[in-house]
Amino acid sequence: MKHSLQLVEQVRRGLFLAASRTYAEQYVEPIIREKYKLLEPSSDDHDAISVTGVKYEIKACKVLRLPENSATDRSILDRVLYENMIDEVARAIPFDRCLSDDFLANIQNVKRSHFEFLIYVLLFKDVLKVFEVKSIDIKTGKIPSWSDKHGRYDAEGMSGQFPITRNTIEFHIDNYLKDTLDYSEVTESLMKLSDVK
Repeated sequence: MKHSLQLVEQVRRGLFLAASRTYAEQYVEPIIREKYKLLEPSSDDHDAISVTGVKYEIKACKVLRLPENSATDRSILDRVLYENMIDEVARAIPFDRCLSDDFLANIQNVKRSHFEFLIYVLLFKDVLKVFEVKSIDIKTGKIPSWSDKHGRYDAEGMSGQFPITRNTIEFHIDNYLKDTLDYSEVTESLMKLSDVK
């Protein structure tokens, strides 16, 4: 399939500009299913299933430079105006800066009892990093900063989360990195999913 650099850039920008649930559930999940030959889920409890019946959960998170827009630094008017300059495309971090730039990517609402494998995708400015971990390995003492609770009303152990920062990303790369996709590959996947020739 032939595509232009302009189309690749539009895809990249579109993913970063899309709302959280939209880019993760409607865009990244189908890309991951297409890439790894996974099937649509058989229920709402997980996001994909293999041909052998293995259940997968798929999470995605944008890797964005933390904004410097605190109440102690600026007036409320200046803070609102500053928001115009810090959209998510401008704050996206290239992968080679992940150990030096401050960011927070939070993998959340992880219901370990609903799947066998978690695939989590970090969207960097230049690539997508795809990670995979067994649900039995998602626990305190195994995943840095794992919390057995996602929201204040969640029962402990039912839904958890873990942040990924410049201080913890090496652990994830060393232990769970599955793949790296550039935005050209992502564009090709979206074209296949859209049946574009």
